[in-house]
Amino acid sequence: MLMILAALCAGAFATTFIFWVTAFGGSGGMATARLSRLRNADPAIPEETRVGLRRRGSVNFAGITVISGNLAANWTRDLERAGLTLNAKEYFVLRLVVALGLVAVFMLVSPIPALALAGAPLGFFATGFWLKRRITSRLHKMESQLVELIQMLSSGLRAGFGLLQAMEAASEQISAPLSVEIRRTLRDTAMGASVDQALAALNDRIGSPDFDIVITATLIQRSVGGNLAEILDNVAHTMRERERIRGEIRTLTSQQRMTGYVIGGIPIGLLLIFTVISPEFTGLLFTDPLGRMMLAGAAVSELIGFAVIQKIVNIEV
Repeated sequence: MLMILAALCAGAFATTFIFWVTAFGGSGGMATARLSRLRNADPAIPEETRVGLRRRGSVNFAGITVISGNLAANWTRDLERAGLTLNAKEYFVLRLVVALGLVAVFMLVSPIPALALAGAPLGFFATGFWLKRRITSRLHKMESQLVELIQMLSSGLRAGFGLLQAMEAASEQISAPLSVEIRRTLRDTAMGASVDQALAALNDRIGSPDFDIVITATLIQRSVGGNLAEILDNVAHTMRERERIRGEIRTLTSQQRMTGYVIGGIPIGLLLIFTVISPEFTGLLFTDPLGRMMLAGAAVSELIGFAVIQKIVNIEV
């Protein structure tokens, strides 16, 4: 029976994967269809409205709505921030493929079918966790490049370049992933979007408070006038000072953060030690219903205590 379930799950995994690659993952047909829809869009509709409608599009299979428009829009935004070229439907199928694949693996290695079925939610949400980690990693890389970008823009403006010319020169000198976003912004302006619209789209794609400060300052300068090079220099100085203060805070709170790790690890360490010394004493915690309730309560208390300590030592600048 177990082998039959494993074979069925493996077949479903293979079928879903092939279906995703041929029907949803292929770039040629889908890209052509997207371009055709964009070309046939009503030119009277503003560009911001058309983009918003595309982002609010739900995920449908055979006419059945599987993912609502708001969730699909959030997925589209997260995929853009992660630097991935998938759309919401492809991302949903990818999560299903990972979930089914994990179920197949668990069925092959686990003798308990119920435990194997637990691989479905684990694989589905693990893909979302991987996407969030990719967004965070990419955002940290771009924020580390921001001061360098501001200095390049300021130098280009002082040399007599316009804003777009300075951005194009900076995109050739700075490395990815920030250079990719700058080129995309320049491509937006080349396709007919205004500079304000392109910068607002850049701010929405990146989703960083630091970038929001720079782009907001640039948009205000374009509205009321002023020396943009001087404004960018002041913003760069402020960000360098913030980073210096963050470093000092990390140094001052390092002992408290280590204390949180030690305090959180002591109960786990004691449990492991007593398990080795006296297995029959700690075995009741795993076999007796009251013992399992006590373990669950201890785990929840551990997580709450660790979160409180991290909240205390995490000082925003």
